[in-house]
Amino acid sequence: MNKSDITRMPQYYDRYINLAMDRPLVKALEATGAEFLLEERAMLARLGDKVYAPGKWTAKDLLQHIIDTERVFSYRAMRIARNDKIPLPGFEENEYAVTAQATDRDLDDLLAEYAMLRNSVIFMFKSFTEEMLHREGVCSGKEISVLAIGFVIAGHTQHHVQKLQELYYPLIGG
Repeated sequence: MNKSDITRMPQYYDRYINLAMDRPLVKALEATGAEFLLEERAMLARLGDKVYAPGKWTAKDLLQHIIDTERVFSYRAMRIARNDKIPLPGFEENEYAVTAQATDRDLDDLLAEYAMLRNSVIFMFKSFTEEMLHREGVCSGKEISVLAIGFVIAGHTQHHVQKLQELYYPLIGG
């Protein structure tokens, strides 16, 4: 199913969905997967712990955030696909970033973890039927379909790579 098959565009999450191209969901996930981030590896390594403003995340913090968010959203997708009707709460991304201590982690480990996670997410979405993809639930107080969650995942990574390119890479002349 394509992005254009989303019947209700969820408020707030549309900013991520709109970054993804209108193509089959699995293709969108593959396009923003491991190879997508691996292309950024050299620049991420050069960045080190530089931040564009006080209190902002490092590149490693940003990678950990992408990983954490993908886990949360894939869990949400799985629950809704399985017809779980219990509203799912939000999560505090800044609190996660502080407690994750990503700056102590190895960049290659973060990238490898992301690659494994994304592959797992792709297999999960491949297993969903069209009926499952159209199921809707409530996440953070917003109605959203499983299909929309898949495109949120794809667009979320794209969003943060754009932020890296716009705000972080100028710090190293990139």
